[in-house]
Amino acid sequence: MKTILFTSICLILFSFTSMPRGAEINKESTSHSHYNEARKQTIVYICTGPGSYAYHSHARCSGLNNCSTQIYSIYLSDAINRRRSACQRCY
Repeated sequence: MKTILFTSICLILFSFTSMPRGAEINKESTSHSHYNEARKQTIVYICTGPGSYAYHSHARCSGLNNCSTQIYSIYLSDAINRRRSACQRCY
């Protein structure tokens, strides 16, 4: 019984001392990175016209009424990479 108890205590102590520094899971940063990943995969809508500058949360946004070319659905991260800003009407 003493051997099992001693072995258990040693294993517990060893598991805490062998953990590399910074290996603790930061729940805030983990959930934040999950949020960022989900945000990158969000679908938005853009007009491909030469004067278009915004991305929209839905295809029926009144900001897209004057689009004279195609309306495309793309990922939010791609819209940001194309230097689009959020529509002031739907965001």
